[in-house]
Amino acid sequence: MTNFKRVFIITLLMSLLSTTFLPYMNQNASAANLIRTGLYSKDLSIIIDGESLVTTDPVLISNGMTLLPMRAIFEALDAQVLWSKEHQRATAIREGKTIELIINQNTATVNNERFQLVAPSIMYKNRTYVPLRFVSEHFGGLVSYSHEAQTVTIHTPKEKEEVVTKPFTLHLNNQRLNMDQPPIIRNGRTYIPAKYFTNHIEQSMEQWISPTVMDLQIQGLVFTFESGKPNILVNQEPTDSTDTPFMIENDMYVPVHFIVNALGGSLRFRSETNEIYIYLNQFMFFSDFLPKQEGRLGVPALVPEASATGNRHLLISDNPETLRPNVVPKSSVTLSEHVVTSEQARTDHRVFGWHVNELGKIVHLGITIENTGQSAITLPASTGYTKKSNNTWVNYDVGLPIADAVLHNRLQQKTSQGMTVNPGKTVLIDSFTLHPDYIIGFLNDLTVEGTNASYTIRTVLSDKADALTAIHDQPLPINERAAHPRGAWPHSTIEATFPAYSTGSPKAGYSISNRQTDHLLTADNSFSKTNGSVGNPGHFGMTYKVNVPIVNDTGTAQVVRMKATGRGGLYSGAIKINGDIHLIPTIKAAQEYVDLIDYVVMPGEDLIEIEVMHAGGASLPLALYIETIQ
Repeated sequence: MTNFKRVFIITLLMSLLSTTFLPYMNQNASAANLIRTGLYSKDLSIIIDGESLVTTDPVLISNGMTLLPMRAIFEALDAQVLWSKEHQRATAIREGKTIELIINQNTATVNNERFQLVAPSIMYKNRTYVPLRFVSEHFGGLVSYSHEAQTVTIHTPKEKEEVVTKPFTLHLNNQRLNMDQPPIIRNGRTYIPAKYFTNHIEQSMEQWISPTVMDLQIQGLVFTFESGKPNILVNQEPTDSTDTPFMIENDMYVPVHFIVNALGGSLRFRSETNEIYIYLNQFMFFSDFLPKQEGRLGVPALVPEASATGNRHLLISDNPETLRPNVVPKSSVTLSEHVVTSEQARTDHRVFGWHVNELGKIVHLGITIENTGQSAITLPASTGYTKKSNNTWVNYDVGLPIADAVLHNRLQQKTSQGMTVNPGKTVLIDSFTLHPDYIIGFLNDLTVEGTNASYTIRTVLSDKADALTAIHDQPLPINERAAHPRGAWPHSTIEATFPAYSTGSPKAGYSISNRQTDHLLTADNSFSKTNGSVGNPGHFGMTYKVNVPIVNDTGTAQVVRMKATGRGGLYSGAIKINGDIHLIPTIKAAQEYVDLIDYVVMPGEDLIEIEVMHAGGASLPLALYIETIQ
C-alpha cells in the first residue's frame, strides 16, 4: 500500500471514529510531517492537569496514536521511570501500578497483566517514545482531544484515597462476608471488587469485554465499567455519574453507591467497626416499598372490637432482649419456654425471637423441643426465617424481611421437618450463631403431631453450638428494667372489622393496636409464667387481619383511598391489601403516612381485606384511614 493510500484510509477511519476513540492524528495528511513509513511528527499541545508539557522533542503519531518521549510523559504523571537498555524495556511505577513497555513490541504489561497496543513503543533519535493514551489511562488519567485547538488534555484527579488495611466485614443482603480484599475509598466514595456481587448475589454475572472493560449484570441491569473512566453505562445508556471504576491487578473496583442507587436499596459504611452494609431491595424483599407522604391524618378512633383467632400458638422470646453478663449469668441458659400438654392430635406453633448480643463473645441460639410424654411425637412441618445485623437500621434489615416473608408464605423449610422425637429426647428445631454486638430476629412455624402429647418448646443460648439440646433449665428471670415481651399464647392471629364506611362520608380512621380494645396478649393470660412474663401489646410475631366494609348508596362508582400511619413512634411493616403485598417504610407518627390503595367501589356493598405484620414500632403501632376521593 502506498503512503498516500495509507494516510487516506487512516484519515477516513479517524474522521468516522473520532467521537469514540479521540485519535490525535490530524485529519488531513498535509498537517503532519511524514518522518518514515507510518510515522509522523505533528504540532500538538499537551496539557496535563492544566499545565503545558514542555519538551524539545517532537510529538509523534503512529497508527493514529500519539507518542511522547518516555521521561517527559512519565515524570509529568508523577511516575517513577526505569530503563533497561539490555532488554529495551521502559518501566513506570505510580501509586502501586507498574507499566512495562518494550520497544517495537505490540503488547504491554500492567501489574503483570498483558494488554494489546494499537501503537508500540519506539526509538526515535535515541529517545524512547511511549503511547500517550495507554499510559495515561492506565495511571487513572482522563484523556481528551480537541481537533480545533490541536490539543490533548490529560486530567489526573488528585484523589483522596484511603485503602482499608484492617480486616473488613461486608454485609451483603444480610450475608456476613469476611473480605479478603479491602474496600478503597476515593473522594468519600466506596469501591469494592465486582466479584463480591457476582459471587454472592443470585442471577448476577460478569463478562469482560476487554482487559479494562467489564459488564456486571445484576438481575435485569447491565453495568458497563471501564477502568479509569467515569462514563458508566447502564443497559448501554450513558449516565452522568462521576464515579470512576478502576483496576487493581485483575479486579475491577466498582462504585458501591452507584450500584445501590441504580438497583434500589441502601448502603452504610461503618469505619469505626470496619463494616459495609449493602442492601439491594429486590434481593432483600419480595415486595416494593410504598412512598412516604408528609402530613397528619388526625386522631383515630379505637377499633370497636378485635379478637385473637386461629389455633397456632405463639411463643415470644424477647426478654431479656439485650443479653448482657448481668442478665445472663451462665454460659448456657433458657431464654423462654412453652410447656404443652395437648389432647389434640396436631398443634401448630410459632416461635418469634428478638435478641441483642452484648456478651462480648460469639454465642449460639437455638429453638429446641423436648418430648416429656410417654409416646413419640413428630414434626411434619417446620419452616423459618431469620435475619441478623449490627446495624442501627434493625427494622429495615431484620424486621421488614421477616414480616415480608411471612405475608408471602416464603418461610424456609428446616431440617427438623419430618423429624421424630422419642420420649425423653430433645432435638434442635433451628439454630443461629450470633456475633458480638449483633441483633437477631427469627420466626419459626412448626407443627407437632402426637396422641396425648407432652413437650416443651424452648429458646436457648450457649457458648457451644453442640450444647443447645442439653439445656433444660427454667427461663432466665425477666429483665424488669426493659419490659420487652415474653410469654406463650394460644393464638398468633388477630382479627378486627371496622364499622361500615359509606362513600362520601368524612374520613374515618381506626387504631388497630391500641392497648384498650385489642390488648389480647397479656402477662396474665400467658401460658408460660415461669420466672415472669411480659405482654405483647405491639403484637410482634403476629399477623393482624382487618376487614373494611364499604357501602356505596350513590348509584355511581366511587373511589376510596386507604392510608396508614404509625401511632406509637417510628413504624414499619408489611401489609397485604386485597391480595397485594407492600412494604411500609419507617414512618414517623403524626408526621408521615403512606397511601395504601385507591379502590373503586361499585354501587352496593364491598369489602377491603387487609393483613398486617409489624416490623417495628412501639406499643401502639398502626392506624388505618379511609376516605372518598371521587
